[in-house]
Amino acid sequence: MSLIGNILWVILFGWWHALLYLVFGAVFCVTIIGIPIGKAMFQYAKLMFAPFGKAVIRESTLKGAKNVSIIRKIGGVILNVIWFPVGLIMAVIECVVGVLCFVTIILIPVGFVCFRSATFLIAPIGAKVVPKETAVAAKANAQNNSQSSVQTNAQ
Repeated sequence: MSLIGNILWVILFGWWHALLYLVFGAVFCVTIIGIPIGKAMFQYAKLMFAPFGKAVIRESTLKGAKNVSIIRKIGGVILNVIWFPVGLIMAVIECVVGVLCFVTIILIPVGFVCFRSATFLIAPIGAKVVPKETAVAAKANAQNNSQSSVQTNAQ
């Protein structure tokens, strides 16, 4: 089902949405400070090109909190704070489009994509777009690791 959805999405919305964010990413990569935001826009372009069957997950959940350097975490928080006003405006626009898609009934899947992309746009630094199976496995692994560390601390 996600293959059919992705084919329709690419034909109708995805190619120009992805192209737009690839250009934004390239513009951000021109400056040194904008490279992380540019990389995030490339991730967003990947989501917008073929969104069905993909999930957005934080890098610390994907790799494990201990496997992400403290400098990367602090830098990501600082850049996400700087990005927040722009991301909030973009997320609100995506949510309005999502609600309008739900009203039309036939575009409900597009509405789900808009809401998922809004969560990405709020804090894009450190977010990764991965297949849903990878995201589910990473979340389960992170949950198992947190439970085992709680049990170790209790002993």
